[in-house]
Amino acid sequence: MSGDNFIRAGQQPREEIKQPVWLMSFADFAGCLLASFVLLYSLAQTDRARMQAAFGIEATAETEAGKEAGAADKSMATKPTTDGRDTDYLATLLQTKIDAAPALADIIVIPFQDEVTLELPLARIGSDASVPREEDLLFALAGLLAVTLNESALRADIPADATGDNWDKGMALANALVQRLRDVGAPDTLLARTGLSTDDAAHVRVVIFREADEP
Repeated sequence: MSGDNFIRAGQQPREEIKQPVWLMSFADFAGCLLASFVLLYSLAQTDRARMQAAFGIEATAETEAGKEAGAADKSMATKPTTDGRDTDYLATLLQTKIDAAPALADIIVIPFQDEVTLELPLARIGSDASVPREEDLLFALAGLLAVTLNESALRADIPADATGDNWDKGMALANALVQRLRDVGAPDTLLARTGLSTDDAAHVRVVIFREADEP
């Protein structure tokens, strides 16, 4: 037996594996699909202004209007919620709103470390129903509290007395005012509190609490 015949005799016959006829078309389709996604991603990341400059296209009126709209949206963007935890910012915001509403003109804003106090004028709290809505202090105050996200409480501070009757009167006054504020739009979370006055005079205050810092 010759050497070639000996080699052929030792080789195992191999059966040819036939690929399905659709496999080549599927591979081409998958490659085109991948290329289309890459192209879409690159277009999404393209700077429109640079692309227009590269092709010599001048900015259209629509583009300029989009820029102006974007600037307007940026100027009207709301402050992040963390600003509500800054009492200085909160006091400034409340003062701005009070200055813009004539019915709130007599309220005094007093910032503290963990809260902002609104000192209410006693002479205008007991106003009757004949006062127009645009001049009603409690109606305007309810609207202010409705748009303030921080928790708040109305506190009636009264002078101390020997019998303790003033404490009950202060709590009754606070509950009555809170109910009136809720009836005209103040949030249901508004609390009623009372306390002892430090200057032997009655005070009605709205306390707006600073939110607790996130861990």
